[in-house]
Amino acid sequence: MNAIGLDLGGTNLKGGIVSEEGEVYRFTITPSGVPEGPEKILENLVTLSRIFLKKAGEMGISISGIGVATPGIIDPSFGGITGGADNLPGWRGTAFMKTLYQEFKLPIHAHNDVTAITLGELRYGAGKGKKNVILAAFGTGIGGGIVIDGKLYGGHTGYGGEIGHMAIRADGYRCSCGIRGCWEEYASIRGILRTARDHIIKDNLKESTIYIKINNKIENLTPKVLFDSAREGDRLALQIVDEVGNNTAIGIGNLINIFNPELVIVGGGIALAGEIFLESIKKHIHLWTLKDSRDAAEIVLAKLGEKAGVVGASSLVFENINRLNLEF
Repeated sequence: MNAIGLDLGGTNLKGGIVSEEGEVYRFTITPSGVPEGPEKILENLVTLSRIFLKKAGEMGISISGIGVATPGIIDPSFGGITGGADNLPGWRGTAFMKTLYQEFKLPIHAHNDVTAITLGELRYGAGKGKKNVILAAFGTGIGGGIVIDGKLYGGHTGYGGEIGHMAIRADGYRCSCGIRGCWEEYASIRGILRTARDHIIKDNLKESTIYIKINNKIENLTPKVLFDSAREGDRLALQIVDEVGNNTAIGIGNLINIFNPELVIVGGGIALAGEIFLESIKKHIHLWTLKDSRDAAEIVLAKLGEKAGVVGASSLVFENINRLNLEF
């Protein structure tokens, strides 16, 4: 069995042909079209699907379905997004699954992007063979995937896994969602950069390699600059990464205390920093967890990298999850 997997993000649309063994053929990254509105996003989904179907034909590969990973809450009966997806203006309310079916007459499956990534990691990556898993994806925001007794947990109305909006500071920064002190405000990209800027302004260590990398312009600061500088032993960068690790550990600790998982997978763009990020979390995790739950939980980095969403979207097809509710 083979499927087309599409991973829709705020900047890029990723796609590929994926085998049931998890091998990805013809992986592609193209602009998602988000700034141009939902019609352009839909056009790009259709165009990329058509390209992959043609390539599959040339390769002699049959396609069993198309899977889509997207921000937001999916209702297969509606055929698209019914909630969330705030970073994709106008995408909510778009019945993209129906459009794809009308174009290709193939089974169409879709799910929240982080939930799909969790499924991919469970089937082919860091979570293989595990039954109770939490995946936390750190990027523009913080998304979560929850697996209980081997099954994805979505909650009563599909909002299960909104771990980024767990409040970790009662008097903290107000999040874009309206809640004060959300974890996202401390451990997402914007939270990490805020922490870094606060340190840079306060400490004013001009000899720091951070200043050299950003050409003394704070607007040039990125998580990569921060973690690269820490890897090189820069004192200021190490202080910032230590605080970032603690802020991240607070949320992961809460999840461990609540769900008692056997595995916590750390994913998303920030996790590409690798071991230095993971070790900063592990250094502080004991401060925020019950010992017995902590001792039972392993914390690891995600394995599937930039192809995680594509593999996860295809896994929806393989496991017949969230299929468009039509007769085929």
